[in-house]
Amino acid sequence: MTFRSICIAVYVFFYLIFTTPMRARLKKLEKTDPQEASRIAQEQVQKVFKHLLKISGVTIEVNGLENIPDEASLFVGNHSSYFDIIVTGATIPGGVGFVAKDSLGKIPGLSSWMKHIHCLFLDRSDVRKGLQTILEGVDYLKEGYSMCIYPEGTRSTTGELGEFKGGSLKMAQRAKAPVVPVAITGTRDIFENNPGLRVYPSHVTISFGKPFKFSDLPAAEKKFAGEHVKKAIEDMLAAQQ
Repeated sequence: MTFRSICIAVYVFFYLIFTTPMRARLKKLEKTDPQEASRIAQEQVQKVFKHLLKISGVTIEVNGLENIPDEASLFVGNHSSYFDIIVTGATIPGGVGFVAKDSLGKIPGLSSWMKHIHCLFLDRSDVRKGLQTILEGVDYLKEGYSMCIYPEGTRSTTGELGEFKGGSLKMAQRAKAPVVPVAITGTRDIFENNPGLRVYPSHVTISFGKPFKFSDLPAAEKKFAGEHVKKAIEDMLAAQQ
C-alpha cells in the first residue's frame, strides 16, 4: 500500500467513528425535516468525497455542468472504478444518491451515511426485491432527490462500455424525471490499474451530457432509451480521449 492508500483508510475509519453522534442527530431530524436532514448529509458526504480526492492527489476536469437540470434527475454513467462514485458525488451540485450493491448496506457506519443521502441497495439476485428498489427510487425522484445509477451493473475492467441493464432507466420513466448521461475517464488510474492496493495521483474528466425525458423521445426510441443514453456516453468518452 502507498502512503496515500493508508491515509485514505485511516481517514474513512476515524470519520465513521467520530460522526456517530451526527448520524444519530440526522436520524432524529429526518422525522421532522427530511429535506434539511438530506441537505446536511449531502453537504457532509460531498466534503468527504472532496477530501478523499485531495488525499489521492486527483485533479478533476468537469464539463457540462450547465446541462444539469434544476430538478431531481437520474444520472446515468459508465463505471470502471470505485472512484467513479467519489468523483460523481463530489461534482454534482447538491449531491446525489446512488444505486449500490446490497452488500454495502451491511457495513456499519458507511451504510448509515448512504441511507442519509438516499442511496438504494440493489439485490440483483432477487427480481422482486430489485423491483421494490426501483420503486423506492421513483419515490425519491418524485420527492426531489436526485439519483445516480451505473447500468452496466459492474465495473468495466477494460474501459469499454458494457451492456446496459434493461431496467436501469425505469425509475426516471416512472417518475417522469430527466435523465442525464455521465461520462468519466481516468478513475481506473487512481486505483484499479495499480498493483497492491496502491492509490496514485491521476487526472479525471467527468462530462454531463444533455438531459432528456422519456416523454421527449420519439415513440420508436422509447423502448431503446438505454441505447440512447449509452450512445451519448460513448460519444462523450470519445471526446475525452
